[in-house]
Amino acid sequence: MSKNLAAKIKREFRRLNGFIVAIFLLLIIVLVATFFVVYSIIFGSTTLDWLPAMAIGGLTLLLGLVLAYAVIDRSSDRIQRTTSQLVDAELHDLRAANNRAKSLQSMASVMRATLSFERVVEEALDVCSLAIEEMGIPRQSLVGAVFLFNGEDLEPVATRRFTAVDFEKQLQGKRGIVGAALTQAEPVTTDHPRQDPELRQFIAFHQCLTAACIPLRAGFQIFGAIVIGSDTAVKFDNEHFELFNGVADQAVIALQNAQLYQRLEAEKQRIIEADEEARKELARDLHDGPTQTIAAIAMRINFIRSLLSRDPEQALGELEKVEELAKQTSKEIRGMLFTLRPLVLETQGLGAAVETVIARIKETDGLNIHLIGGDHGELLNEQAQSVVFSIVEEALGNARKYSRASKIQVRFWQEDNLFVALVQDNGVGFDVQAVNQDYSSRGSLGMVNMRERADRIDGSLRLESAPGHGTSVTLVVPLDKHGSHVTA
Repeated sequence: MSKNLAAKIKREFRRLNGFIVAIFLLLIIVLVATFFVVYSIIFGSTTLDWLPAMAIGGLTLLLGLVLAYAVIDRSSDRIQRTTSQLVDAELHDLRAANNRAKSLQSMASVMRATLSFERVVEEALDVCSLAIEEMGIPRQSLVGAVFLFNGEDLEPVATRRFTAVDFEKQLQGKRGIVGAALTQAEPVTTDHPRQDPELRQFIAFHQCLTAACIPLRAGFQIFGAIVIGSDTAVKFDNEHFELFNGVADQAVIALQNAQLYQRLEAEKQRIIEADEEARKELARDLHDGPTQTIAAIAMRINFIRSLLSRDPEQALGELEKVEELAKQTSKEIRGMLFTLRPLVLETQGLGAAVETVIARIKETDGLNIHLIGGDHGELLNEQAQSVVFSIVEEALGNARKYSRASKIQVRFWQEDNLFVALVQDNGVGFDVQAVNQDYSSRGSLGMVNMRERADRIDGSLRLESAPGHGTSVTLVVPLDKHGSHVTA
C-alpha cells in the first residue's frame, strides 16, 4: 500500500514539474514579446540593440527553472520518504489494533463457550503477551503467569516458561510491583524484576529486564494479578495499559461467572443433600412414630376382637386405649404435615405460624414458651417470613431437644431499619467454640442450616451460649431488602 502511495506522489510531482516548465516557457515567450514591443515598436530600436538584454533575461529565467525543478525533485523524494514512513507507522498501529481486537474477541468467545476460568486466564495471558510481541520481541522471550488468591496467598494457575520449582511457590502480594498494583488497582511496571522482593523468588523472572503487573479486580474485590515479563528491555505506553486493563476486565467477568457457577453447583448439591436428609429424617420419624403406633393399634384391635366374646368390659377398656393411641398418632401426623408445609404461615403470617409451633411443643413437652412481638413478623415479605420461620423452628427444636430448659422465649422487634428475632432459653448451654470445631455436633444442632438460610435473606445469625448459662440465637434481617414493601 505504501509503494502505491509513493508512486502516486511521484506522478503528482512530475505533473507539477511539467506545469512549472510550461509556466517558464510561457514567461520566456512573454519576455520576448515584451522586448519586441517595447524596444522595436515604441523606441524604434533594432533587434541587435535589445537582443543581449533579452538573452540575459531568458538565461535568468532558464536558470530559475532549473533550480526550481531541482528543488521540487528533492522535495518530492523527501516528502515521499516521510509519507511512506508515516503510512508504515499508521499501518503498523492499525495492524496492532486489529490484532488486539481479534485477541479480545477470541477471549470473549472463550468466555461464552466455557465456564472454566482456567481456559480464560490462559487466554488472558496470551493477549497480554501480544503487547510485547508487537514490539518485535519473540514469543520465546516472554515470561508470564496469572496468580489467583487461594486464601491469603497468590498461587500461579496459568504460566509461561515457569520451571517446576516455580509452580510450587506463592506470592503474598504485599511488596514489589505486585503489591503496588494490588494497592493502586492499576498496572505497574519495573525495569528490575530480578530485584523485585517477591518476583525474584521465581527462577523464570531472573533473566527478565522488564515486567508488568496487571491487577484482576472488580470494584473493591481483588481476584489476583497477571504478571508478564521479557528478557529484552521494553517500554509500555498508554495503549498497552489500556489493553491490559481490558484483558483484566474480561478475565474478572469470567472469574465471577465461574465462581457463580461453582456456587450454584454447590448450592444445587447442598439442596439435593438437604432434600435427601429431610427424606431420611421423615422416614425415621414415620417409622419411630406413627408407623409404630399404627402397628400397636392393629395389635390391640386384634386383641380386642378376641376379648369381645370372653370379657366385654376389658374389651371396652382396650378400646379406650386404642382411641388414645389414635388421637396421639393424629397429632404426630399433623405435626409432620405442619413441618412439611405450614399453611398457617401462608394464610396468617409469621407470628401465627410461630404460635402454632409453640402450642405444639407445649402440648407434647409441657415447656414454658412465650412469643413476644409476633405482630412484627408483618414487617417482612413472604419469602423472608418463610426463612425466619424455618430458623426459629430449628432453634426451638434444638432448645427442646438439647437445652433441658424450663423456659424459652421467642421475641420479634424492629431496630432502626432491621428486623430482629431472638430465641432464648435458660437451659444448660454449651461451649460454642468446641461445637463449631466439631462438624458432626454442629450439624446435629442445625447451625449450618440456620446460617445458610440467613444468608439467603442477607441476614446475620449470632449464637451465644456458655455452660450453665443458657443459649440465645439472634437473627437480624435488613428491611430495606426484605421488608413487606419489597417484592420477594
